[in-house]
Amino acid sequence: MNPDPKTLIAQVGPYPPEKNGIGDYVSDLVHALSERDPGVSNLVLACRIPGAPERGPGVWRCWDPHSNWPDELLRAVDEARPRLVHIQHGMYMGHGGRVERFLDGLRSRRIPGVVTLHGVWPETLVRRWPRRFHRALGTSAARIVIHQGAGSIAVLLAHGVPAERIAIIPLGTRPAPAIDRGQARRELGLPDGRLALFAGLIFRRKGLHTVIRAFEGVARDVPGARLLAVGRERMAQPLDWAYRTWLHRLARRSRTSGWLDFRPGHVSEEELSLAIAAADAVVFPYLRPYGSSSAMLHRVLAAGRPAVCSRVPTFAEASEAWGEDLPELIVPPGDVESWRRSLRALFSRDDLLARAAAASARLGRANPLTAMADEHLRLYRALLAPGA
Repeated sequence: MNPDPKTLIAQVGPYPPEKNGIGDYVSDLVHALSERDPGVSNLVLACRIPGAPERGPGVWRCWDPHSNWPDELLRAVDEARPRLVHIQHGMYMGHGGRVERFLDGLRSRRIPGVVTLHGVWPETLVRRWPRRFHRALGTSAARIVIHQGAGSIAVLLAHGVPAERIAIIPLGTRPAPAIDRGQARRELGLPDGRLALFAGLIFRRKGLHTVIRAFEGVARDVPGARLLAVGRERMAQPLDWAYRTWLHRLARRSRTSGWLDFRPGHVSEEELSLAIAAADAVVFPYLRPYGSSSAMLHRVLAAGRPAVCSRVPTFAEASEAWGEDLPELIVPPGDVESWRRSLRALFSRDDLLARAAAASARLGRANPLTAMADEHLRLYRALLAPGA
């Protein structure tokens, strides 16, 4: 039985309290959709997590990405009877035939299936699946949503996805809590002085090692400068274990000099907000070459903190907004010396820090969550219109 007489949209993905960035995105999206259009009802068909009830208001935890999940989800769809199903795709659910099978099941039920790709991978000599996967999505999905064109549009078109099946909806920015910097530092036990922050899931392509290696020179040139690194370490692949071992060895050497504060592990929402508020700048030394967006960057923008980003597709919006006026904020990925020069310049000049903070705040205001929700609602209405 349909749990709500309104237009029901089902979102498929992880959901809090699961520790997953896509789950946080789903939570932001469904709340913004409900706020912008009371005529739309949202049901999250979420991944099961230990200890969480299978049914709750607006959330059915009804599938496991490691199982035969298309059948589980289709049973839930048959019970809920949504008008449209929106899949929030990430590597957690794989890129094989199960996604296609679920979309085909929706088509046989005459239910439009929308897929947001939270990462668009190019094809390489050793990674051959993206072309087949994207081409299949272009056939089975009513629309493929991406957050920005950089690193994504050209790949999808080259892989045979029709241009009319692609929708670009920029990532929305959630308002940040107002936290005094001094209070944040006291609660986190941080001293005075310039502070750079790295925050988020830690694995090789996030490039934490680049900024650690660069910061030795920054700390020498800017007395009292420190680097705070927080986040959970990914342990999904054998390479993750090797990287963790090497990173901890690098961190141990850096800690002896007193400028590195490395706090690996889960970071609560409150702790993350405090860390962002405490920072003079937040670093994003990513190495990943594929098309995506960064929810962490948008948290930093909302807080009005300067962001120093790698010149990769993930940060194309920042590069476009700041690249000419503030070149110090866009740095070649993996270039230790360039990262050292940029952070040294930023931490040595109050005027540059102030301009960088203002640029972050402007970009954060450009795409609020409400705008993202409105774009989704327009897409849903177009797909649900008579004769669509």
